[in-house]
Amino acid sequence: MADMKHKYVYGTAAEKIQYDVYEENNVLRQKKQQRSSNKVKVKMILNILFVFALGAIIALRYAMITEISYNIDKKTKEYNKIVNENSRLKVAIEENMNISKIKDIAEGKLGMQKPDKYQIVYVNVPRNDFSMVSEKYKDSDESKGAVAAVIDKLGKITELLY
Repeated sequence: MADMKHKYVYGTAAEKIQYDVYEENNVLRQKKQQRSSNKVKVKMILNILFVFALGAIIALRYAMITEISYNIDKKTKEYNKIVNENSRLKVAIEENMNISKIKDIAEGKLGMQKPDKYQIVYVNVPRNDFSMVSEKYKDSDESKGAVAAVIDKLGKITELLY
């Protein structure tokens, strides 16, 4: 400290005294500590809220997945029930398609009977069967030979390219 007295500083650039108000004053030091501890508390509370929000979002996601899985299982059970009902109905239809059973129902419930000899009319059908061919089919590739069909297809492809 004795050396400091002998140093002379020219001008206005005098050294500033290192003085910390918070070290010497107990009240100010406690306020500073309280502010820093409040910042830590606020950060901790925000972090806890953030973690809680993440947990809630994850729980909500799993709840939605569980609900969708439950709905899928419910729809699968309904589908299986309908498939079983369809197969049961098919069996019932096949059982009812018996010719003798149809005859019994026609005679019993509907009052039908076999025609007499004078009620039967015979229709002559020619032995040679023919079918009509449309003009589109005549012009199509199937009526031509295989080689001609391939050549036509190649011609159509080249028309599309050029």
